[in-house]
Amino acid sequence: MNFELLQIILNIVLVITAFYIVIITAFTFGLYNLKERFCHAKNEINVKVSVLVAARNEDKNIVKLLQSLYNQTFNKEYFEVIIVDDHSEDNTISMIKDFIESHEDISIKLLEAEYEGKKKAISQALHHSVNELIIVTDADCLLKERWIESIVSFYQEKKCKMILAPVLLSPANNLFEKIQVLEHLSLIGSTAGSAAIGFPVMCNGANMAYERNAALKVEKLRHDFNIASGDDMFLLEQFVKNYGHKNVRFLLDKSAIVKTNTCKTVKEFFKQRRRWVSKSKSYTNWKIIATALAVLFFNLSIVSLFLSAFFIPALWSLYILLTLLKFLVDFPILKSITNFMNQDKILRWALPLEFIYPFYVVFTATSGLFSKVNWKRN
Repeated sequence: MNFELLQIILNIVLVITAFYIVIITAFTFGLYNLKERFCHAKNEINVKVSVLVAARNEDKNIVKLLQSLYNQTFNKEYFEVIIVDDHSEDNTISMIKDFIESHEDISIKLLEAEYEGKKKAISQALHHSVNELIIVTDADCLLKERWIESIVSFYQEKKCKMILAPVLLSPANNLFEKIQVLEHLSLIGSTAGSAAIGFPVMCNGANMAYERNAALKVEKLRHDFNIASGDDMFLLEQFVKNYGHKNVRFLLDKSAIVKTNTCKTVKEFFKQRRRWVSKSKSYTNWKIIATALAVLFFNLSIVSLFLSAFFIPALWSLYILLTLLKFLVDFPILKSITNFMNQDKILRWALPLEFIYPFYVVFTATSGLFSKVNWKRN
């Protein structure tokens, strides 16, 4: 390879690396300055809540979710649950109906989806809701008993338009599951850190809340309902655009943690991640786009160095150096968020993950951007 061309490539890698370091350092600063809250509900609760859930073929999980909603410490007279069944082909509907009949002291509404897809199902539930604060979760999630209480307490204090909250993958029994949990925790840590510095670029639809009237207003401005994924991210974009970053906050409270399932197979895992990535080509918020590109190109740089090193052996040292640098930059966020989630034991896999992660990112980004996906159908 021409020496001048190699110099240009290395300079590009250097710029991308610097950009990545700046972004992750900023997120780390935000996370470390975000104070953990403890739900004590000191103030009188005077906010009513609508919990929205979209479900499709969830007969293995839906009763567990409903039971965790029933077990909430929050006054049952102050919240309703609206479940939209998106054309389930299993026993999901019958199981929900059975639960409703045996738990008449909680308001649960079951709706049949008018259209297909999670995004439209959540929209349908939103229009059927009647309460001030909307909280959204997934049908395969488990909630702590003070989940609603912690979110409402935070909302009453901060008066923000949107609340992002922590999600933990579980279980983490084998290596494949542990790597999933660790990778997802890095995303949650970045979500919390970015929101804390007024730069919200990520969220998770399994655990978020927002004002009903604000959501109805921004829904009229959205143009993403033809995209299968992104019910959370596109909503975040519109909230930031219309209400400013100060109205989007992250709730760092253990009582607010939602647990959802790890993928059981590699095929299932890549389908899920490909679905997540597919929506990114339709983002309009420059902060989200810039962050996504920085992460992608930095990991692409590492992969490129790895492949180039087979032809230019001198690049092996640079590849290893860049991978170790990534580990050092990423580790503080992982350390903080694993401690918060009581997942310190899996932190030992952080370094091995760094040697796998760049290849996974490049593969999922490429396949996700150039393939069509649908919610729970591809």
